[in-house]
Amino acid sequence: MSRFLLPVVWIGWGLAYPLMSWTLGAVDLFTSRLIIVPISGLILLVAGIVGGAPALPDRRMWSKIALTGFFNMGLFQIFLISGIATLGPSRTPIIIYTMPAWSSLFAAFLLKERVTPRIALALALSLAAVGIVVSQETAVRTAPVGTLLTLLAAISFGIGTVLTKQDSMKGDPTINAAWQLLTGTAPILIVWVAYSGHAYFRPENTRGLISLVCLILGSNALAYYCWFRILRVLPTSVASLTTLIVPCVGFGSSAIMIGGHVTWFDGCALGLIVAAVSLVLIPKKS
Repeated sequence: MSRFLLPVVWIGWGLAYPLMSWTLGAVDLFTSRLIIVPISGLILLVAGIVGGAPALPDRRMWSKIALTGFFNMGLFQIFLISGIATLGPSRTPIIIYTMPAWSSLFAAFLLKERVTPRIALALALSLAAVGIVVSQETAVRTAPVGTLLTLLAAISFGIGTVLTKQDSMKGDPTINAAWQLLTGTAPILIVWVAYSGHAYFRPENTRGLISLVCLILGSNALAYYCWFRILRVLPTSVASLTTLIVPCVGFGSSAIMIGGHVTWFDGCALGLIVAAVSLVLIPKKS
């Protein structure tokens, strides 16, 4: 089942990077997050209720959902859009997807998951791919703050993924995803208030508004609906490594939709990512 859900996540999250760039014509990045995150949460909440799940998680789950939402949805979104604003949408996704390394590290300590030789090799290949991209990106060398913010986004999502996995079998995954999004809105709101002097909304920009709707429905509501189900059936390290396809989609779609120079170094990096994902998705022969 997870193999059918994975492509939805890859496409939804990958296309989010060029779509975020297009939304800037209609709304600033922080305001867009303040629109996207809670509306996506409400959509998932309604979907869960329609599917027969109770609207509220077990009261013993609230503290974990709030903590996970803080890292997984709140801090991740804040650092992500700050990184995109500094480094641009083309190569940011590849730096973001050092996330599997952080997820595997936290999973080894918190979930006692074993890092197999195949997973270790896949992590090494993925980090090598990131190194290739970073080494040729001038913006990374000239904007260390942006690079740091992007890496913090990866670390935040890695922590959030492990915390989600800890309680992935408790309660309905759609409801859990919904409340993570809703509780994760709080830190975004705080940052937005501080940033509100630079906020704008231009409803006459049709492409930007359509991109905003696509981000709400596809890259957030649908993608998180699938992701929380994937985490139920795959180990954290494996689930995280499968998302290394996302930067391939993100980089490629950004180059096509927004424009950008693709080098053979980029091709090598994406090849390493495909190899890393293949290591964890292709069943081991007995």
